[in-house]
Amino acid sequence: MTEPTGKPKAATRKGEATRGLILDASEILFARSGYLGTSLRDIAQEAGVRIGLVHYHFANKHLIIEAALDRKLGLLRDTIAASFAEAEARPGEFGLEEIVTAFILPFLQAASREDDPLRNYIVMTSHLMSSYRMPELRPILAKLGVVSGILTDRLRAHQPEITESNLLAGVYLIEAALIFMVQDPGFLDDLSRDHHSVARLEDMARPALRFFASGLESLQKPLA
Repeated sequence: MTEPTGKPKAATRKGEATRGLILDASEILFARSGYLGTSLRDIAQEAGVRIGLVHYHFANKHLIIEAALDRKLGLLRDTIAASFAEAEARPGEFGLEEIVTAFILPFLQAASREDDPLRNYIVMTSHLMSSYRMPELRPILAKLGVVSGILTDRLRAHQPEITESNLLAGVYLIEAALIFMVQDPGFLDDLSRDHHSVARLEDMARPALRFFASGLESLQKPLA
């Protein structure tokens, strides 16, 4: 039996490395300029590779954005799930404000740290959510439902009195506000000044967290 030469493995590793460079560059550019403001040539230049390699690994921008979203979706989901597990394990009440806090703070904490592996990913997805009406992006963005589903499930269990339509409306408004905060460079700059302090993040976000919790509580009441 002929022994493998090792060249195919080397070629595979090189291809995976190039693919990783392209996706890293895509995260940065989609976070900075959004989907429409980023071209394949921009991505090639940021990644430091030839445009032909971008076309070789990804036939079009649509496939790049799908791969970029898929790559860290599991990490984001696990990060939010871990935040809820930690919050639920603490002694004391686990009410609406604690639920909202457990969901929102990991996003703000990651977005405020330049070295966080989720920083560009979170800013990128916030820009993409602003383009959700584009038909080619809808099925891709629908995958993010596994993350918002964590919040929806906790609220459903904690506040069964809220109708499903009101619950989904409340989650949508929370996500819309979070998307705006993550896209706001001034807000992120303020966060980054004390990015090692979770307490600082909570202080800055506290008015919003209380506002969201009060809003969700009000949804228990039937509309007049």
